[in-house]
Amino acid sequence: MSEEFGRIIEKGFETWKNNLNIALPFILDSLFSILFVGIVGVAVAFVIGFDTTAQFFDRLQIISMSEGQEMPAVEAVSLLLLIKPYVVHLILSFLIIIIGLFIIITFFEAGAIGMAKAATEKGGTGFADMMNYAKKHVISLLLTELLIGLFLLVGIVFLLPAALLSPELFSGQGGYGVGTLILGIFLWITYMVIVITVLFIAPYILVIESLHPIDAIKTGFGFFVSHKLDVILLLIFTVAIAIVSNLVIGSVPKVGGFISTFVSIIIVQPLTTLWWVRLYMAKTNKPLYVNELLSHPDDLSNEW
Repeated sequence: MSEEFGRIIEKGFETWKNNLNIALPFILDSLFSILFVGIVGVAVAFVIGFDTTAQFFDRLQIISMSEGQEMPAVEAVSLLLLIKPYVVHLILSFLIIIIGLFIIITFFEAGAIGMAKAATEKGGTGFADMMNYAKKHVISLLLTELLIGLFLLVGIVFLLPAALLSPELFSGQGGYGVGTLILGIFLWITYMVIVITVLFIAPYILVIESLHPIDAIKTGFGFFVSHKLDVILLLIFTVAIAIVSNLVIGSVPKVGGFISTFVSIIIVQPLTTLWWVRLYMAKTNKPLYVNELLSHPDDLSNEW
């Protein structure tokens, strides 16, 4: 007998309380991401020259702090002229940062899901679980995320009608074209929301079941079809928690942003991962850890 939604939330929270170290992958993710961006930034500054880099930030600060209209425009042109010889370097460094961050985030995401699985299944987890699952599944998880990204890009077809009417958009009679563009954007956003919702659990399934990317996506789709309400409820629930915590904590003067980030890394993200892992494991009748000292007698039959 699978757990009900409320029970999944309750038990997931209990698992988190007993395994606060599940925050480790998210902490390391943040630290390594910052370190990586810093290393690339220093490398770029070394290539283009530290004096040029200092001038870039000085002019950028002038633009951001100036209240007038004329000065920012002048400084903006000056800034563009300053970076023009280094456009290729900047584009290359940007691509390196994007690819590097994608790998770092995916590595620790696989580790976090693996830790959540171990904690849900055995009642405890540790650094070894994170490394084992991360090394084993990082490549497959990267490919899965890329495939889902491609599915999202397919929605660009909704903008094709507006593209065909592009001459009208820039003419004096572009009302119909603008309306088509707005409708296309709306349909694309709707399509992306649907794809994200349907395939949201696929990365978790890949790590839990040790599947290949295509199989993980197929299984994720099948799981959504069988458990639509639970998936949608958990998605709304976790997104609402993230938004509310950011709004409430982020509104604290001066330190709100820092505290909000800290809470997200230490509490919200680990809890969210545990809930999604437990949802799949509970609904597919996977073995779940039972704390016999704290659990109700009925839990033994419900969770095993």
